[in-house]
Amino acid sequence: MRKINGIIAMLVLVLFVIHGLLGALNLMNIATVIIKALSHTMLSLIIVHAVISIALTVRSLRTAVKTKAPYFRHNRLFWARRISGALISALVFFHMTAFGYTSGGVFRLVPFDAFRLTTQILFILSIAVHIITNVKPALITFGVKRLRPKAGDILFFVSVAMLFMTAGFIIYYIRWQL
Repeated sequence: MRKINGIIAMLVLVLFVIHGLLGALNLMNIATVIIKALSHTMLSLIIVHAVISIALTVRSLRTAVKTKAPYFRHNRLFWARRISGALISALVFFHMTAFGYTSGGVFRLVPFDAFRLTTQILFILSIAVHIITNVKPALITFGVKRLRPKAGDILFFVSVAMLFMTAGFIIYYIRWQL
């Protein structure tokens, strides 16, 4: 089940980077590329990933209680992964409603105010924490030998992409204020 969840997580990561880069280009008014199917596919995979992750967490907690060795304080990364995942789940609603809504078949923009900017930056930060804490365990799940170089490459690429996404949100916010 962990390997399946890892495969789903990697697919979500790839779709996230594509979605985020295309979204940032759109927010910066550089290119208008909207792939709704990409967003819906990614959301479906995120839901499956969350369900599997919850099941694995429950199994881990049951084992910890059964063996009477929970080590809750020693498992900071375990809890960082779970808390960041829960934050992502909560903040995804704000992301889905941050830009507009459809009414009568017409897409209507909503003002992108400081609250919406803050929720989007928190969303990016929670995703960053989730990715940073999960890259090495994912690589271990796939049996990758030399973790440090591979994890470093992935984190560098995703970090640059996330900085670009954050810039997209900030530029979009500035454009709304002008």
